[in-house]
Amino acid sequence: MTRMTRMTRMTRMTPMVPTPTTPNVSTTETQLQLDIVQQPDGSYAISGFDSFDLHATCQCGQAFRWVRVGDMGGIEEGIVEGHLLRLEQRGGKLIVHPPADRAAVDVVIRYFRLTDSHDAIERVLESVDDVMAAAVSASRGLRLVAQHPWECLISYILSANNSVQQISRVVENLSYAYGEPTAGDGPHYSPRRAFPTPEALARCGECDVRSCKAGFRARGVCEAAQRVAYGHLDLSALRRLPTHQARNKLMELRGVGNKVADCVLLFSLDRFEVFPVDVWIGRAVRRLYFGGEPAPLARIREFASTRFGPLAGYAQEYLFNYARKHIPEILRAD
Repeated sequence: MTRMTRMTRMTRMTPMVPTPTTPNVSTTETQLQLDIVQQPDGSYAISGFDSFDLHATCQCGQAFRWVRVGDMGGIEEGIVEGHLLRLEQRGGKLIVHPPADRAAVDVVIRYFRLTDSHDAIERVLESVDDVMAAAVSASRGLRLVAQHPWECLISYILSANNSVQQISRVVENLSYAYGEPTAGDGPHYSPRRAFPTPEALARCGECDVRSCKAGFRARGVCEAAQRVAYGHLDLSALRRLPTHQARNKLMELRGVGNKVADCVLLFSLDRFEVFPVDVWIGRAVRRLYFGGEPAPLARIREFASTRFGPLAGYAQEYLFNYARKHIPEILRAD
């Protein structure tokens, strides 16, 4: 067994309380030291991270390329930044199965934010109120992944009036038709492909994208691809803009409203203060914080900003998962 270098990366419920306080997030700045050990079979074992639930994170609906494979579905297989990843959690270790190399390990660490003290984030959120404490407890270890902005943008354009299963199917169809092969041969071969580049999709006609079951969303996908491929929209430059300006730039695209823009900001551009609101999260907040009373989306966003401050995006993910798992029948009746 080869020991690799230790790395350091600087990378019911109660009604609404009238005077919420903004979470103190100073403790979330802690960066953890990870151990990476290469195993005789070519896999890598990552340890040293704190609160993390691999299955909950991959299957919560924030990203669309993860499938459970292996005996009893114990392995999460996904494609991130062109890398075919097969991951398994064994207690405090995350196993990166072959095909794996150090580049893939770095992708895993970055994607799941493993050097962040997620336990510190959860402690801060639990201190906000009883609702959030219950939501965190129900999904402990649920992390926000760091998606690539381009893939995230197209995935959420495809999310309009769509289920997670159908979004995943269309993303997989587009990748199979226009993406590059992933690494892996022999026993590690997979027909799955990387997500297509903006240039690849910009060369497609709307009918080509429709053939991948994108439906009416195909036009938005094609127009976004052309804007990015031809340099009219620089997604990386959005990181340098204030949040409201970055949101407005995204909303210039066909098929991108407040919710889609906020998902891109939260899930790929590290704007953790953003609180995307769709039908489900709107119903959840109304039920859990407003006693079921009507509240427009703008009020919900303002409430979340005040209540959860710079961790609003994390709060959104916990509330969404809690509502989906524990009170879906109540929300469907609203």
